[in-house]
Amino acid sequence: MQENKLAKRNDKKSLIFYIFLLLVFISGIWAAATIALPILSPDEMAKSNFRVGTSAFATFTEGVQHHLGTTIGLLLLQIIVILSVARGIGILFSKLKQPTVVGEIVAGILLGPTLLGAVWPEGFAFLFPESSLGSIELLSQFGLILFMFTIGMELNISDIRKQARNALIISQSGIFIPFVLGIVLCIATYTRYASEVPFLPLALFMGISMSITAFPVLARIIQERSMTRTPLGKLALNTAAAGDIIAWLLLAGIMAITQSGSFNSAIFNFLFLLLYLIVAFGILRPLFSIIGRIYNKQELISKSIIGLIFILLLVSAYVTEILSMHALFGSFILGLIMPEDVKFRHILTEKVEDVSLNVFLPLFFASSGLRTELGLINTPELWLLLILFIAVAIIGKIGGTYLSARICGLEIKESLYLGAYMNTRGLMELVVLKIGLDLGVLPPVFFAILVLMTLVTTLMTAPLIHLIDTVDELLKKRKGKLRQISQRILLAFGRSDTGPTLLRLAHQVFSRKDLSNGLSLLHITMSYNISVIDEETFFEENFEESIEEGKRLSLNVHPIHKVSDQATSEIIHCANNGEHKFLLVGAGLNLSDSEIDKSIISEHQSLQKFWGKLSVNTPEALLNARTMFNDKMARFAEDSKCSLGVFVNRRFSNPRRILVACSRKEDTFLLSYAQNMASLNKGTVSLLPLQLTNSDAAELSLPTTSVHLLAPTKSGIEIAQYEFMFICYETWSLLTELRPEVLTNLPSVLIVHPK
Repeated sequence: MQENKLAKRNDKKSLIFYIFLLLVFISGIWAAATIALPILSPDEMAKSNFRVGTSAFATFTEGVQHHLGTTIGLLLLQIIVILSVARGIGILFSKLKQPTVVGEIVAGILLGPTLLGAVWPEGFAFLFPESSLGSIELLSQFGLILFMFTIGMELNISDIRKQARNALIISQSGIFIPFVLGIVLCIATYTRYASEVPFLPLALFMGISMSITAFPVLARIIQERSMTRTPLGKLALNTAAAGDIIAWLLLAGIMAITQSGSFNSAIFNFLFLLLYLIVAFGILRPLFSIIGRIYNKQELISKSIIGLIFILLLVSAYVTEILSMHALFGSFILGLIMPEDVKFRHILTEKVEDVSLNVFLPLFFASSGLRTELGLINTPELWLLLILFIAVAIIGKIGGTYLSARICGLEIKESLYLGAYMNTRGLMELVVLKIGLDLGVLPPVFFAILVLMTLVTTLMTAPLIHLIDTVDELLKKRKGKLRQISQRILLAFGRSDTGPTLLRLAHQVFSRKDLSNGLSLLHITMSYNISVIDEETFFEENFEESIEEGKRLSLNVHPIHKVSDQATSEIIHCANNGEHKFLLVGAGLNLSDSEIDKSIISEHQSLQKFWGKLSVNTPEALLNARTMFNDKMARFAEDSKCSLGVFVNRRFSNPRRILVACSRKEDTFLLSYAQNMASLNKGTVSLLPLQLTNSDAAELSLPTTSVHLLAPTKSGIEIAQYEFMFICYETWSLLTELRPEVLTNLPSVLIVHPK
């Protein structure tokens, strides 16, 4: 009591002191304005008295206009516009099943003279005056340094070494053949279209532009097809990684030759480059390997370590820049020599990737787009030239990769797959083209043609893969060689601890015959763009417990990891691919008895009361609200082509008192699942007829003597006495609608919808 009085007294003292402090502050300002100002600066007083009424507002608008035109004001406005347009078009392209980066490249072109400058010249001149482009260029180049650092970290030299023979042969074939074709194309077109630039640098840049593969875009496509851990997927990633390393080494040499003017003068650049690579791989890489083994946890990596790495990044970029090999090459090499420990690389990537991908890269696309004039391709002859460039790029890349893959022993379909994957150019190609443009090697018309070639070859990857699949299926049907797929059970889970629980449930519910074909474990990372490093980390985090549990239960488990911002649709698509006969998922948060889940539901209900219907009806992409809170059981039941099981977990372990609740004769198929569980746990099965409507539940007969038949009931209160309940989807819907009170004391439940 005494403490409360003392606290109240202190509160009053604090309030009085605060009011006194405010009065002193206001009095000081008043004294300076009314007493000191007229005495010390009468001229300023006169100006202040003049700026009243409408003139004060005019002064305010003048200030706004002035700051709008300042370097930082205009730059911030440019960044806001660029990021907004790039994000919007990127999301649109992701909905069309195309790489987001392609949409962002298109956004950069649309903001340039091709569209905005042509449709609204005044707005384009105001938003992107010539004097301001240097700031965007500088920021974009710094962002590219960070981005190339993360690209280097995504390439694992140890993985390439495992498939070194095939990866190197295929990657080099996919580089050298289109490189030579690019030089031939330059020879054929130089005199007529590009005689104003030096021939040799142009020929070399034409060759390298035909040879590039976009590793990040390729990795994303392979993730979407769940091929990351397949032999072909690994070979494609390692081939692209090896190709990227070789291509950047070639590019470094080409830039040295271009800026030095001849092969002889470039020899010194190559010697110092060799010295730089010896230091990087011979000294720094072993040192970083030790650091990676020591600092492999978030809490162990101090700001000093991160600061040292960033200083080395800038030093590496600076060294290659002054050696005439571009700063991007130095940042790429430093990323390549980072510790190969996945956790260490994941921590570093998290610190760099979000800013570089979401802020700086769109600025690079805008910077490139502002210098891309598609209007230069304004004659039928130039459009034919564009088609020729695209044809040479496709034939060289796909043909070179296919030929070497076949020589290495791959099948026709796999070789075509690799060719289609390697034909993906994307951002990496745009980086090379921008370097060529900055060096004055690429004429503007060639730059515009090659940018369009980049977009076409990247956009065609997904449709080309689909075409290969379709033709392969048609050929198999014609030859009668379609293999019979042994259908498996699909378990889809979100939280890592749900996977082992669903495995234990499947082990108890399904027969040995059903389990003999194996179980597919599906986890979806809610995103539309993650790196290879993140994908590896997320896979380990989410599947480690489930794989161990599968081994303990002697189950044949096939992990499937997908990346998507539409989890429900992805699960249904996977269930309907013909490989699965039963989909088993966990119930939504609404049916969970976890204290954490209950608190989430409570907070969601509070939001509903505050915002009305806004928090429920917002689009799925907005904070994934539907994904988190809506019950998807009805969607799964309607759209999945295989049987569905929805599991309500109420401290599930090894139940012995098992109940089958039926409202129709057709529901008795559930008894086979219940008897499997009872047999494994040495338990008993009871059949409870539910008279929820005018059904024939009361006339149910027992198919076996091992099941105990209970008296028909209308209330369903008997359910709470059991440890586990099997119930049909239709019966569950009726029960929860007519007897919602039974939800408060439910045991663990498996709701089955047969098909």
